[in-house]
Amino acid sequence: MPKEQKKTHFQYPENLIIKVVSLEDAIKLQYINGIECTPENLANTEIKDFTYHLQSILTKYIEDLSPDIEDRIENKFFIETEGEHKNKYIGMLFLENQPHQEALTHKLALLAYKITYSVITQKDILSVTYTDQKSSDDKAFITEHSEKFINKKNARSIKHPFTVSPEIDKKTQPKVELLVSGQYCAPTFSTHKPTPMEGYAVPAGYDEYDNTISLYSIDSTNKISSKPFTLICNHADHIMTLACAKVNNDILYYTGDRFENPKGPNKQKTYVLSTLSIASDDNPYETFQLQSS
Repeated sequence: MPKEQKKTHFQYPENLIIKVVSLEDAIKLQYINGIECTPENLANTEIKDFTYHLQSILTKYIEDLSPDIEDRIENKFFIETEGEHKNKYIGMLFLENQPHQEALTHKLALLAYKITYSVITQKDILSVTYTDQKSSDDKAFITEHSEKFINKKNARSIKHPFTVSPEIDKKTQPKVELLVSGQYCAPTFSTHKPTPMEGYAVPAGYDEYDNTISLYSIDSTNKISSKPFTLICNHADHIMTLACAKVNNDILYYTGDRFENPKGPNKQKTYVLSTLSIASDDNPYETFQLQSS
């Protein structure tokens, strides 16, 4: 049986590393102060899973620094019912309360930012990025654990979007925030390079939360496929172009890459869109017919 929420006047802990904040409102709003949640009664599993995964990565980093280090990374979940993130689920990571941890806290926040930035596909909408003038001393660690994260998620759709706000030095930049929505990055394998693709298509639809669009491809005999295929799109302009073409019955021209995951079911394919435009009036597919299934 889920534990009952604890009524608290919540305060952010010292040595805060990162906040993970839902875009959707929480389900239960029965208290006037912050509601502290346990993992069992946190309805937003996206936030719980992401927070836990970052915690395990940052804990590994601390252990690699020194096996005898006593600092521990803790997590906490709650619903903020007043303030900047009113009615939102929030997950956070922080160093247990010990003095003089500013340098390590900043280092861990920067690592969390760079790993998050490396595993998400959408980087241009609602995100406020961090400008780091220094080259990272932890590049190998970031690359290794970003790849492990990507392989584990395997381009999974993010059904409940959220933002990630690392507590990076606010003297150099007042706010850093990354939007995590759409899908996680697709795994890539050194033995399987992406295959370029291009063609003409009829618009089918789009999903702004998953950051995907669907197209009916047109073959060389001017036949439209009976089933649409889905592509990951990383720019809001792609969705606008598709919507415009759908309203005006226009044909679309697309380019992109096809990725194959040899470890996935039936050699799972992922399509990533590069460009999308409305075909010119003299395109070769002015007349077309639906292909029979």
